[in-house]
Amino acid sequence: MKHVTLGDGTTVELRVAHKDDYDYGRYEHLYAWLCQVDQFLARHYKLDDLVENKALWLRNLDRNRITLLGLHKDKIIGSATLILNEPQSRASHVASFGIAVHPDFQRKGLGKQLIAALEQTARNRGIKKIEVNCYEGNAAAALYRSLNYTYEGRRFKKGRLNDGTYVDEILFYKFINPF
Repeated sequence: MKHVTLGDGTTVELRVAHKDDYDYGRYEHLYAWLCQVDQFLARHYKLDDLVENKALWLRNLDRNRITLLGLHKDKIIGSATLILNEPQSRASHVASFGIAVHPDFQRKGLGKQLIAALEQTARNRGIKKIEVNCYEGNAAAALYRSLNYTYEGRRFKKGRLNDGTYVDEILFYKFINPF
């Protein structure tokens, strides 16, 4: 656990998620703002699916995933998940991640702080390459480039936005440990 100060002076606690982090209304708060920002997320969030999605998140805490949370005033305002490949996989040296930041805390440095913490977690586990993707039009692409992620390619018309528009998925990578 550590505390970081964002660009606007806000102090945020960063720590690894535990099952009890999704109690006391924290998950409901997280899910409500995920529903607002899901345009460019890999999955579509609807309020009707809250209970089912919470159960899925809790199950995933135990499956080759490490989720870091950003908390402010006991509310989850950011979440970043490192997804590890199976240890027996030929790609066990590679991990990927997903990230979401509450709209009120975007463009203040929280995303950078979460990604830096995820990268350090990956380094500590011997990961050599980290990957991330986003849909075309997502402002996160600029964030990844600013953190020295390299464009790797695209998957054409991989995502469908809320308005029904199909967009390409943009792939990025970064080597974080020497080979």
